[in-house]
Amino acid sequence: MLFRTRFTPILVVVLCLFVGKTNATQIIHRSVEQLGSESTEVVRGKVASIQSYWNADKSKIYTDIIVDVDESYKGASAGSVRLVQLGGVVDNVKMTVHGALQWRADEEVLLFLEPYKNGAYHVSGFSQGKFKIERDPRSGTPFVKGRDVSDAQLVGAPTGSKREVAEKMTLDSFIDRALGGKGGSR
Repeated sequence: MLFRTRFTPILVVVLCLFVGKTNATQIIHRSVEQLGSESTEVVRGKVASIQSYWNADKSKIYTDIIVDVDESYKGASAGSVRLVQLGGVVDNVKMTVHGALQWRADEEVLLFLEPYKNGAYHVSGFSQGKFKIERDPRSGTPFVKGRDVSDAQLVGAPTGSKREVAEKMTLDSFIDRALGGKGGSR
């Protein structure tokens, strides 16, 4: 009995730590330069709509995100792009995918994209290819805010923080870094 009372709390803590680690999605780390070279499209725009739906046999929930493209740096995107992501909420049913991106209407983003199907795209590197754009309130200069993949475990990531990009970097500098000075339609 003494064994149980002494070691039970320790066992509970160890199990909780183990369970917490199993909720993280593991994804292979992609540097900004890798995202730039591996992506077929690199665009800046605003999230126009977010719509979740069931697949045909109601076994999975997907979310479509429409982004109105303001500028294309790589690829031929014009007008808008449709992204598809696993997970979402439909009919009070929530399907969660750890490491999946969160989206807000009117959010300005820089996206690294790869083709999915039927003209839709996935964000490159699972959740690594989405960066928020913030603008200087006085000048309007766009800055890329460092990505945060805190809900995913990056395999092969450099030692240290999960943030690879400085807290803020000008959009032009970031695009030059990602595309090796080959920014598309700027």
